[in-house]
Amino acid sequence: MRTLIRLVSVCTVLAGSTVALAQPAVPDQCKDVATVPPDAKIPGPGLAAKVALATCGAELRMAALKLAPDDASIQALTAATQPSIDALNEVIKGGDGTYSTMATKARADLFASMAVRMRNSIPPITMDTVGQALADHDKAHADLEPKIKPWLDQAH
Repeated sequence: MRTLIRLVSVCTVLAGSTVALAQPAVPDQCKDVATVPPDAKIPGPGLAAKVALATCGAELRMAALKLAPDDASIQALTAATQPSIDALNEVIKGGDGTYSTMATKARADLFASMAVRMRNSIPPITMDTVGQALADHDKAHADLEPKIKPWLDQAH
């Protein structure tokens, strides 16, 4: 019986260690906003930290990407922001009115930021952009807009 109890204890410790190792690392730039005060006795500070970490982490991951107006960049941007969107959705589903509203706004801002970043991946025009170069620029934007529409819809 003691062997069984020890085995269960060891498995529990190992399972706890596995879960701890599976947690994503908090980037150094986000540690201040992701830190919950040690004396917090209500869930609010933890929820606020989760929203702040989701926002900070997404901004860092998006900034690290070199985007082009193509499907690969859209997929890379989607993948880079997915962990943050998932975290924000968890807060939204949590049902706390204040933090759910905060997370909803942060998620909308994140989708808008994704759309802006993709639009900015198209080289800007100048006073000298005329003729075919201008037509190509306009076509690039026209081709991109339907692809980012789902993000824009979620930003409203």
